[in-house]
Amino acid sequence: MAAVLEPLSDLERAAATLAQVDLADLSGEALAEGLTRLEAVEGRLCAARARLVAAIDADGTWAAGGARSFPAWIRERTGRFDREASRMTREARALRDHLPGTAKALAAGEIGPDHVASIVRLGTASPECIRVLADPDVGEGFLIRQARVLDAGRFHTVMKNWALRADPAAGDRRWRDESEREELSLAKTLDGYHGKVWLSEVNGALVLAALQARAGRRGKDDQRTPNQRRAAALVELAGTMLDSGKLQPGARIRPHIAITATIGTLTAIVRAQRPGAPCRRPAGLGAFGTIDAGPAAADVGGAPADAGGRVGRAAAGGGSGEGEAGGGMWGELLGTIETALDHAQLGGAEPATLEDGTPVPFGLFAQLACNSALHRVVFGADSEILDVGREERLFTTGQTRGIIARDGQCRFPGCTAPPGQGEIHHSLWWYAQHGKTDTANGILLCRYHHGFVHQRELSIERYPDQWRFVRPNGHTFGTTPLHTRNEPMLQ
Repeated sequence: MAAVLEPLSDLERAAATLAQVDLADLSGEALAEGLTRLEAVEGRLCAARARLVAAIDADGTWAAGGARSFPAWIRERTGRFDREASRMTREARALRDHLPGTAKALAAGEIGPDHVASIVRLGTASPECIRVLADPDVGEGFLIRQARVLDAGRFHTVMKNWALRADPAAGDRRWRDESEREELSLAKTLDGYHGKVWLSEVNGALVLAALQARAGRRGKDDQRTPNQRRAAALVELAGTMLDSGKLQPGARIRPHIAITATIGTLTAIVRAQRPGAPCRRPAGLGAFGTIDAGPAAADVGGAPADAGGRVGRAAAGGGSGEGEAGGGMWGELLGTIETALDHAQLGGAEPATLEDGTPVPFGLFAQLACNSALHRVVFGADSEILDVGREERLFTTGQTRGIIARDGQCRFPGCTAPPGQGEIHHSLWWYAQHGKTDTANGILLCRYHHGFVHQRELSIERYPDQWRFVRPNGHTFGTTPLHTRNEPMLQ
């Protein structure tokens, strides 16, 4: 007993001393050397633990306490997770019975615990693999030599290659098992969906490649984490497939997300989204800035316009001198696409709902309505269906193609997402005016920036040579040219 406990006592004292060392005064080189040596010590400790676990397993007295299995005894004794207790048992037995050279290399600090995990998992996966381990040319000695010079990640790839060569049938069995284990679950929670996914290596790589391709290059203003960008890419891929009509093309109703809203809800959102809310501009400026309106002004989108329906010159900035009639620093204002909602006008309004009755926030409904088809259903007093209108999009196919041809790519400042990732953004106010969906009132935005514009309540002003993105306080978020030949600029 002393042969084990005395060295462990020395080790405990050394570990306690090491834990109290002041690292602040050590050089970077000394810190790096300390980490390297500590890793080697950890490998030796793992080898010693594996020998100890194997000896306890062989002794058998662990069963006297009533444990159901040796891994269960390990878990109760150490407080480890079930999977860790099973892994410790599996590795200890494999090193004892089949991998003596690996155990020696680990104890000598020549290879690490991660290398050992790969050898145990794949090298002892089948009787045929165990047989090949004894081969003097490509067996255990070969694997140890590779582990000495490769990091754990690259060595694991070598091990997978070795296992397929040693036992091709076992490789195919693993492939079939992995395919059967694939799963994707989406559980609805109180405020969203919680997901869990497991895919085989090939299918996982396929999905990751698609997500990365869809996410594209990270924009200058994009502060999302990689996981957040992949989540957005997954949603975009799903939306693109549903929009394409390739899923169940013969179905009487194509797969889609149905959102139900009363005409009162749509009208309330249109009214709340109408330009002219006091929060849209600094004091002294109107809905479009200072307007130089022509005679016989009409009410178009809540802003004065001349008899031809064209908004007059404006300067929607906020600094001194920008509001002078005749244009100002931005030139002639041709129109504004609003996203901000005056929530005071939405009080008491019935929210739109998903098919299962889940209410949809008003701002999100406004965003979704930008690029959706509307279908009218009229009910009688007893819920009798009186009229089912024809489905129509806010922009025709030709208008959408025209906007894509004009804009070329997402027109958000700094973004270069291609048209295939885009949606047409516009204000619902234009639809309320008897379907006036002029292409001048639409802009191509990628799905991410379409949501960004709605979430941040940015209004978008169109000028002869550029788009101006405006914050709710009236200050400029950024500008971008109408065409892709000029680089956009952020302010």
